[in-house]
Amino acid sequence: MGAPKSSSRLFVYGTLMPGQSNFSRIKPYVLATRPGETDGILVDLGSFPALLEGDGVVRGVLLEMEQAALRITDGIEGYHGEREGSLYWRKEVTVRLESGEETVAWTYFFARPKQIADRPRPIVRLDEGRPVFSWRGQP
Repeated sequence: MGAPKSSSRLFVYGTLMPGQSNFSRIKPYVLATRPGETDGILVDLGSFPALLEGDGVVRGVLLEMEQAALRITDGIEGYHGEREGSLYWRKEVTVRLESGEETVAWTYFFARPKQIADRPRPIVRLDEGRPVFSWRGQP
């Protein structure tokens, strides 16, 4: 289920999605894109969203990209490994694709969820009582 060693899978849900502000920084390294979703809650922080663990569904895009692009996305997301001071943590999640296939990919979770607990949550609909989140109507 994993990506080949020379590439990585990254689930993105905000500014790293195609058409959003940070995608151009990684576009040369992207090999493929596919719409997908993962479990969690999305919080709107104004100019960018944050993913939190929780009982919801977050819509986004699975990027298949060259392994080297993870260094770029880590910088964009303020991820400094497991050290304190990271804005986001990079973790593996299960991503469900529109085809019904599931795969494992990296994604970024906000490192200090208690600080943003009261921020708006961009719910686009309920699916069997479970909130479905999408940032700025994407994808």
